[in-house]
Amino acid sequence: MAVIALFTIQVQAQKLPGQGTNNAGKPNILVVISDQLNWDFISAAGNKYVKTPNIDRLCRKGVRFDRAYTINPVCIPARISLLTGKRPGMFGVHVPKEAGAKKTDMIQYVREKKIATRLQQSGYKTYYGGKTHFGPPGYQFLPGDMGFEVYASEREYRGEDCVPKAIETLNKHTKDNKGQPFFMVTSLMNPHDICYAHIKDHRFDMEKIMSRTKGGGWKAKLRASVLRNLEIPEGYPGAGGYEPIDYYLGQAPPLPDNYPPQQNEPGVISGEGEAVSGMAAAFGRYRNDYDSTDWLLHRYAYCRFVEDVDRELGQLLDGLEATGMAENTVIIFTSDHGEQLGSHQMAGKGLFFDEVCHVPFIVSHPGIKKGRVDTVNLVSNGLDLLPSVFALAGAPPDPDWEGMSIVPLLHAANARLNRTAVPVEFSTGLGIVTRDFYYGIYVSGKTNHEQLYDMKKRPLQMENDALIPAYAPVLKDHRALFRSTHQQTLDGFEHPEGFLGYLNAR
Repeated sequence: MAVIALFTIQVQAQKLPGQGTNNAGKPNILVVISDQLNWDFISAAGNKYVKTPNIDRLCRKGVRFDRAYTINPVCIPARISLLTGKRPGMFGVHVPKEAGAKKTDMIQYVREKKIATRLQQSGYKTYYGGKTHFGPPGYQFLPGDMGFEVYASEREYRGEDCVPKAIETLNKHTKDNKGQPFFMVTSLMNPHDICYAHIKDHRFDMEKIMSRTKGGGWKAKLRASVLRNLEIPEGYPGAGGYEPIDYYLGQAPPLPDNYPPQQNEPGVISGEGEAVSGMAAAFGRYRNDYDSTDWLLHRYAYCRFVEDVDRELGQLLDGLEATGMAENTVIIFTSDHGEQLGSHQMAGKGLFFDEVCHVPFIVSHPGIKKGRVDTVNLVSNGLDLLPSVFALAGAPPDPDWEGMSIVPLLHAANARLNRTAVPVEFSTGLGIVTRDFYYGIYVSGKTNHEQLYDMKKRPLQMENDALIPAYAPVLKDHRALFRSTHQQTLDGFEHPEGFLGYLNAR
């Protein structure tokens, strides 16, 4: 009897109001992916320096998961995971080269799985538009390989292209496919344009900005976006230009509390003891080039690019509402990864820090209890997105997926995923995020490979708690969790010794 009762609860938890087994009762599903958006740089999360009324609209009508993490804090591997449900390291993408990863053929895998085609078999029309980035040059798959109808190409990810085409597709769907549910992915670019907002000597470096965005087509639109978002607005001295900087400094978020470099940071970041400069000067960028004023300008610019993608989201939501389909549409909003934003005096992505690993994950639907924030469940947006989409669609999940559907969490505040850690991969190591800790092992570099951060007591990641004797029991537990979470990945490495040396330590 107890088993039957449990099964009944689980089945009911998978259903949303209006969701049924026939096409007419199934919800539409709209997934919106931003690029490089920090989880806490939205108004609804209490950030006073950005205005995101449209992301906030989603928060008011759904659940904001505040413990969501990317599988890899870089565009390409994160996006591969979002649309395959797999760890990108399985395909040999952006994992430590020192480990010698054996890889599954990604292109063949995607074409065999055809996730969009499988949703079509469950009654859905499937559409994809905007940024792809599904693999490095020469080793990429495209939305068509998954079975999607493409409404906006890779270079049409800007709001002026992608969003109108998404709305046009929704209008056409309403006319031509009445009663048939849709699954649509809209993949937008910003706030990634922060990568082009160069700064030099307390000024936006217009020469470098113009040089890096030189050309027509998509580069012209990129250039226009950067210049538009950096302009001083009307009503202020210097309106329409980029001087004086006093305006920017008065509007910028203050420097983060973890602005100084971490103590005992990995040598691959600092460059200490390395033959070449560390990632802080390369992938992490700008530590050696920016001072505090430059970082304030960087943080100001980032806020404007966040507001830009929020505006594009608002246009899409308005277009959806105009079709009359919004009342039966589940909207999932997330990002591939975050941005360092001056924390530890770095910009960019790719490292095992909360700023870039922690991502927004918001699920909105008129039938969901309004305005709830889940601060307990650990969500992996890359691993959990597709299982959740398939659960909403009433489609059988792929047996290869290790991720979990978050649909049961939409209905009950006390629902829990059976998960103690989420995996994170990065080009120089592997890590896990647990309830209160980050634990990672860098195999690149010569010093300070093993890192432990107590996110409850010291969330700024300014100290390496692996070096503190009092954390020895926690370190032991997290080594075991790391091994169990990454065992399949470790088994796929030709040279896992850089990890095992720590995992086997007593």
